[in-house]
Amino acid sequence: MMRFATPVSRYMTCAVITAPDTTPLPEVHRLLGEHAISCVPILDAASRAVGVLSRTDLLRLGRFETKTNSRGMLLTLPDVPARDVLRPGIITVGRTTLVVQAASVLLKHRIHRVFVRDDDALTGVFSTKDLLLALVEAREATPIAELMSAPAYTIPLDAPLALAADRLTTAQVSGLVVVDPDGWPVGMFTQTEALLAHGVLSDSPVEDVMSPAMVCLDVR
Repeated sequence: MMRFATPVSRYMTCAVITAPDTTPLPEVHRLLGEHAISCVPILDAASRAVGVLSRTDLLRLGRFETKTNSRGMLLTLPDVPARDVLRPGIITVGRTTLVVQAASVLLKHRIHRVFVRDDDALTGVFSTKDLLLALVEAREATPIAELMSAPAYTIPLDAPLALAADRLTTAQVSGLVVVDPDGWPVGMFTQTEALLAHGVLSDSPVEDVMSPAMVCLDVR
């Protein structure tokens, strides 16, 4: 368990991508995709972090709207500045915070990442991905059956995109397992795919936008 008594600075990602509070939501969406991140701190005119915007927030704010010359509805994001819709406040830990303590913060707030501060400056990000690396290095032997969340939320292969996006929000999960008519898992529909479907017709099947990349593990 020594790895969990290590400071988060050992595992954190040092580059912190931020956005001014004047940034419009479509640009925040582009920024998340460009840097393959799920959340950005929002800075005011004095470069102080005043809140965050995540993929979850963008999906909550997105709307399916009818567009001219389309045969259905398209997922769109309102063209408003980040300051109008951000989640105020930002959850941080210090560089010397232990991995186990940071993990408790993630669990308590049901978030996927916590920002690392050094005095008033944000110097890193400690995410669930970094926590997994600590688990690997610790050679943790606990069976996944004792730690996993259940049930696994699923969506049929031919379900419309609008239904899948709504299920992500209502179930408060970051991903759905896509299943074929026999109930066999064939892919994933996550917040990433939902936002990449920005501009895709709402009645398009999940199959058109899902990711085929997935890993299945035996819990025994």
